[in-house]
Amino acid sequence: MSLAVGIDVGAYKCAAAVCRQGEREAERKVLNITTQRGGFAALDAWMVQQGAPIDVVVMESSGHYWFNLASHLRRQGYPVAVVNPLQAKYFAKSRLQRSKSDPADARTLAALGTHDQPRISEPLVGAELKEAARFAMRLVREQAQVCQRIQRLVDIGFPELRDVWDDPTCVSALAVLRHAPTAAAVARMHQDRLGRLKRPGSGGRAIGPLKAGQLKQLAQTSVAAPELEQQVGFEMRLLIAQHDLLDQQIASADTRIASLLDGEVSQRLLSIPGVGPSTAATLMAEIGDIWRFTDVDQLLAYAGVHPKEQSSGKKGANPETSWTMAKTGNAYLRAAAYRMAVVGVQHNPILRAHYARKRAAGKSAMNALGHYMSKALAIVWGVWRGGKDFDPAHGSGRISLTRTYGI
Repeated sequence: MSLAVGIDVGAYKCAAAVCRQGEREAERKVLNITTQRGGFAALDAWMVQQGAPIDVVVMESSGHYWFNLASHLRRQGYPVAVVNPLQAKYFAKSRLQRSKSDPADARTLAALGTHDQPRISEPLVGAELKEAARFAMRLVREQAQVCQRIQRLVDIGFPELRDVWDDPTCVSALAVLRHAPTAAAVARMHQDRLGRLKRPGSGGRAIGPLKAGQLKQLAQTSVAAPELEQQVGFEMRLLIAQHDLLDQQIASADTRIASLLDGEVSQRLLSIPGVGPSTAATLMAEIGDIWRFTDVDQLLAYAGVHPKEQSSGKKGANPETSWTMAKTGNAYLRAAAYRMAVVGVQHNPILRAHYARKRAAGKSAMNALGHYMSKALAIVWGVWRGGKDFDPAHGSGRISLTRTYGI
């Protein structure tokens, strides 16, 4: 008689239970082991002692604790099924299970392995690419948080800077803020020197005399509070240093990921302006099989970039503010869409035109960026499923995308 083994994996210890074929419930007796080599050896010996073929070893894909154990079991020749924690949760609910403990969870997974027959796969295939992509997206999110802090300081120390650049963290604005982090500092700087400040990554191009004159005029009449100038300048220098360090780390992560990417899908995604190796890897790792989404709206909902209404009471008075981004889906995929938006506003003609239309319609910069993220994922959907490289000649409307890419 064959059996299924369920393992509840924790940071420092695991619980293993057995459910034999034909039985509704797992056996009460549970093996408790550590997540060290001695614990793995004890698990191997215990599984041999069961005296029956093991059809499947079931564990949850929660966190990262299952990586090492799943790898060990596959090297030992055992079939492994890694299931979504929600699958185990609803399986337990369907059986009216009320207790929640490591042994109870192990017995639930063992029973699930016998009755639901979860799909067996190579659990760590693609794990290296996913780990690399998620690490890169964490760096991107950290940089986005730094940018928000920089924008806050701009609102305090030089709010008029937004009259020159919509995004006060763009390369041109940062080129100024590195040398003159406040309105008072800009006012003190000679206009010729201000105009000669170089924008990184722009081929050595300078700010130019026109922008310099505009900045000087705005700085001299700024409403910035002089009492906070020193502190704002101090914080700004540290935050820009963090931003630049993260830029270097993101570039290194991109280089690492580029060495892992292979195949037609990755090359098609890389043809989209604003999609680098890290973004392409994240899209592939987090979306997985694009064909499991029957339409593009399902993909947008999976990423959490679809709109959500918040119009209770006074919140619904203004239709412009009663709808917000849901942010309930895959955070890593949403971070990839954000990066596509930030980079694409400069390099992707379709997304740049879409952003300009939203701004011209009176949308705020962040609101327009949200629309921009949805459009970016729609293009990913079309390029991936259509089997064609990105082509900016096909226009930016949804009808054009439908004709070209079938979305």
